Amino acid sequence: MQSSSLLSIPGTPAWIRKNKAVFLQILQGWAITRALLMLVAWFSQYFPANSVYQRYIDAGHQFTRFWLLDIWARWDSRWYLSIVKFGYIPGETLGEGYSNLAFFPLYPYLIKLFTFFLPSSLRTNALLIAVGLLISNVLFIAALCCLYELGRSCFTDGSGLKAVLMTLALPGAYFFSTFYTESLFLFLIVFAFYFAEHERWAWAGIFAMLASLTRPHGILLAVPLLLFYMRSRNWQLRRIRPNLAWFLLIPLGVLLHFGHLYRLTGNPLAFFKAQSVWGRTVGSIFNAAFFEPLTKVDNQVAWVDFLLILTAIVLSAVLMLQRKYWIYGIYSLLCALILLNSGSFYSMSRYVSVIFPLTLFLAEKIRSKALFWGLCLLFWTLQTMLYAGWVNYYWIA
Repeated sequence: MQSSSLLSIPGTPAWIRKNKAVFLQILQGWAITRALLMLVAWFSQYFPANSVYQRYIDAGHQFTRFWLLDIWARWDSRWYLSIVKFGYIPGETLGEGYSNLAFFPLYPYLIKLFTFFLPSSLRTNALLIAVGLLISNVLFIAALCCLYELGRSCFTDGSGLKAVLMTLALPGAYFFSTFYTESLFLFLIVFAFYFAEHERWAWAGIFAMLASLTRPHGILLAVPLLLFYMRSRNWQLRRIRPNLAWFLLIPLGVLLHFGHLYRLTGNPLAFFKAQSVWGRTVGSIFNAAFFEPLTKVDNQVAWVDFLLILTAIVLSAVLMLQRKYWIYGIYSLLCALILLNSGSFYSMSRYVSVIFPLTLFLAEKIRSKALFWGLCLLFWTLQTMLYAGWVNYYWIA
């Protein structure tokens, strides 16, 4: 591993100067795929939109009349936007109606941080969404830079760039440019792994804490980070140092958020009550209703989600058996199992897209160029179809 004193942080000016050609390739890949997705959005206007949301069809938009902004904001964007504008709203029927208490705060609070100084007359939906999309895309590019560096330094040479290309092609990759948390979460977990691999424990703990403020699953980073730490100590307890205390930050993000919700509602389980309205309850996989979406003729996206999470579990199990990468496998399997046990396999196309160790693993193991590009083409085809549905107000994820 690189000495911590000489560590060049991916995405920083120093790293870009050193890796200019790679950075330009990453930037080019991002720009081309975003341009193609905008072309898909434009072409999708010629296909029937979801008539359930006729009011959006008649208006020509959901959140803003600026088409180039609105095509990246759907569904849960509403809740993040409400947190930016009004904060958390407990309501009077927690657990009986939809609420923004079901969403974690870091992404909307970042948007609020960059816009709080503006007068309310300027803090329109269009401006808030534009700031959110800027944050999403900048962090996505930074995450891709770190993914490349992680693949190059910790996997085999060449895996980094292939992992970047595959990430851009994933079925749910368009979410990295939307008014959603995917890019922020990917950015934080990839950097947490990167800092842990290079034994920068303070930064690893800080990034993991921020990840737990972005999504509840961020707390799972405690497991691989502790394993990385013990590996660096040759698995000897007597070699543990006070710097391990940085990992106490990891659950702090979740605890702070839950504490804030408790102050608002008086209910320490407010988040889980709010989530239950969406059908997400721990242990629901053992309920027959869990598989009900697969039987609906008008919801074939459910099969895509089901196959994606099933593939993620299988790949995670295989990755765990790799002597060099077993820690990555444990993290991936934990993420996949938590998702599977959340009560619903809806939205798996975006949730699976942030389990980055699987992308690194595929990038390393697939040596055939034909197979690699064929898989990327399959992923990209799925992505364009899913994004076309998203733009036309169909529930995708």
